[in-house]
Amino acid sequence: MKVNILKKIKLRLGNWLLKRKQKSVKRKKAVFNFDTAQTVGVLFSLDQNQSYQVIKEFLDFLDNKKLQTFALAYCPDKKIPDRYIGASRINIFTSKDLNWLYIPKDPMIEQFTAKHFDILFDLTPPDQFPTQYINNLSQACFKVGRESHSGKEHDMIFRIDDQKDIKYIIDQIKYYISRINKEE
Repeated sequence: MKVNILKKIKLRLGNWLLKRKQKSVKRKKAVFNFDTAQTVGVLFSLDQNQSYQVIKEFLDFLDNKKLQTFALAYCPDKKIPDRYIGASRINIFTSKDLNWLYIPKDPMIEQFTAKHFDILFDLTPPDQFPTQYINNLSQACFKVGRESHSGKEHDMIFRIDDQKDIKYIIDQIKYYISRINKEE
């Protein structure tokens, strides 16, 4: 009981700090598709085994589109599981890389949020504070992700049931992003 209350207090403080920091974020909003974008950020969580292979396939898809892709993954464990060690192209941070308010503190995360991506694909669960922090402070022009009631900010929102898997979400993203702002 005490742990739950303490966690809620920490998250409220973390959210309050995030909102204050967000006020200083000035980003240029624009809409991109796979043909007009040049740089892409992919933010995802490593809390589901089956999602990793699907996300690797999505990263290959982006590479085939000749997009400069940067991937950042959050692993909620204290250390990176062995199966993910040596994952090329993917930077991974763990719960050890969070401060006591669940705010990411690794320098690679600051580099990721400061990068001016044309598109940021947020493939993380809707109510995961460390990834919400990264998404909301990102300088990306066009943020794409799932609907969230926790305050994640996206420019293109997908309302998807929690029962749908990551493959379904990625398929929806591919379908709609390939069709917006399409030159005929």
